[in-house]
Amino acid sequence: MKKLKIVSVVILVAIATVMLASCVRVHKLEGKATLTETLEKEGYVLSWSDEFDSERLDTSKWKSGYTSPARRGGYYLNDEETVFVSDGALTIRTRYLENGVYGAGWYTGWLESATYRTGHNNVIPDNYTGFAAKYGYFEVRCVCPAATGIWSAFWLMPNGGKGMHADDVIGTGSDGVEIDVMESPYMYKLSNKERVTHVIHADGYGEHAVSAGSDFYKVEGMYEEYHTYGVLWTETEYVFYIDGIETWRTDFSVGDTRYGVSEVEEYILLTVEVGGVTEDGLIAVPGKDSWCGDPMKNDKDKHYDFKVDYVRYYSKI
Repeated sequence: MKKLKIVSVVILVAIATVMLASCVRVHKLEGKATLTETLEKEGYVLSWSDEFDSERLDTSKWKSGYTSPARRGGYYLNDEETVFVSDGALTIRTRYLENGVYGAGWYTGWLESATYRTGHNNVIPDNYTGFAAKYGYFEVRCVCPAATGIWSAFWLMPNGGKGMHADDVIGTGSDGVEIDVMESPYMYKLSNKERVTHVIHADGYGEHAVSAGSDFYKVEGMYEEYHTYGVLWTETEYVFYIDGIETWRTDFSVGDTRYGVSEVEEYILLTVEVGGVTEDGLIAVPGKDSWCGDPMKNDKDKHYDFKVDYVRYYSKI
């Protein structure tokens, strides 16, 4: 094997709206893989990657990026039992701890390559440089965690935080967007649970937030087998792929408004989220993100792994 209160409510409503708008169409992947041919034809070359072949996480490339211990219904740890490399793969492990450092609850991890942000508890490895790029093809090969209300994600965010704050230019995606290449929050569905979607968010997470999303795509075996998820980001559009098959192409138009393509560098995130909301500081309350299921319905004696074989970035020469 080759070896990322009011604001929270607004975010959830925006995400749920995109998902509900697409939920009537769940496609199986059909046709032949087109990605290799596209990249070769357009002159893309591998420029940055992490194959996770070493014995430990490469801390020059990754840091634990979430600055608060609590997020939604989970707590975030930066330790070698939560985020680790073994047998040629990265694992972000989610587990329920009765006597965790922040109390009883679900504990998980978060990795990012941002070059500007502080890390978990404001700690950044001494050798850390991170990674961000503008345009190109970004891909992950991974196995998603098979858990209700607990989901993995491979996504991009604007480096420096541009484009996602309240004081940004409203009505455009050129100053940076959130690009959700893969999210896996649908385990709670009794039918069609092996599915992912692609989503783009712009203009922050408040009253001006706007989102566009693809249909759903069924990925058979995504909880047991490795699959690839990627986005080709050019000056004019985003083209998404699953297992090398094109699934969605968009210039980020919503209704009659074309928000356009990000023109700033973006960094990579590999994260696991736990459904719920954070209340009163460090009290994470599971079960309130009803759209993704209640994480408390999982077996609390088991752990749930997001396994990543590699992350790769191709630039155009």
